[in-house]
Amino acid sequence: MLVLVSVCNCLSAQRSDWRTRIDRLVELADSLSMVSQQTFHINKFTSEDRPIRETWHYTVHNGRVIIFEVHYFLDSLEFQEVYYVNRDQLVCMEQYEILYPEQDEDRILKGAVGFFDGLSMRQYVTMGERSGRNEQLPSYEVISQFKDRYRELLTNRPLLEKKGKAVIFVP
Repeated sequence: MLVLVSVCNCLSAQRSDWRTRIDRLVELADSLSMVSQQTFHINKFTSEDRPIRETWHYTVHNGRVIIFEVHYFLDSLEFQEVYYVNRDQLVCMEQYEILYPEQDEDRILKGAVGFFDGLSMRQYVTMGERSGRNEQLPSYEVISQFKDRYRELLTNRPLLEKKGKAVIFVP
């Protein structure tokens, strides 16, 4: 009986350790982004040649990006991606598809939140409407998407910082 209690306590402590660490990083990133967020825009085309304007927000702490967000509109939908980063590694990601409101309130059509420890996805939660396909992306697809977005941010970040921290437009 004592061994079972000890094993349960150990497993509980391991879960709370990784989640507590991520929660602290998210809290720090959110707090700093309220006062030191940088913004830029990138004009792109969808696969159907429809123009979109992505708005990027990012926050740096101790010389490193700790959070970045990408969002854009397509018709009446807003697409939003948020990535929390620790030492260039993904720790938490949020993705939402939001119906842009005609009235006062918007509505999340679909969403996902993932928590990562190294390259391992520890927890993945989805919400909202589901399409016919499996909505749970394997962790390597989510990490691959993060790496593409992060590379794009790091490519454009020096352009912003050379302009005296003003908003710039990237073709």
